[in-house]
Amino acid sequence: MCQICRKFKKGSITVSEAREELEELSEFLNEDHIEEIEEMLFESEDTYDYIKERKNSFLDEELDYDESDGVIGETELPDFDEGFSIDEGE
Repeated sequence: MCQICRKFKKGSITVSEAREELEELSEFLNEDHIEEIEEMLFESEDTYDYIKERKNSFLDEELDYDESDGVIGETELPDFDEGFSIDEGE
């Protein structure tokens, strides 16, 4: 395993840092391994982009919540202020 692969898989360098190192060390690596490294970096970027998109889509989803009526979508929230006491269970 080359230095770039080792560092990247360990998580001590980012994709961009790995690309910079690949550029610097490419003359010492064979073509097949360069392709393997590039594929590993592309997969990592694709995975990162996918996770980022999913996170953003989740955060962008708007809940149909109106605080004034205590309803989220079609589900009514319980009213905890009415007749509830911690001491009731004793």
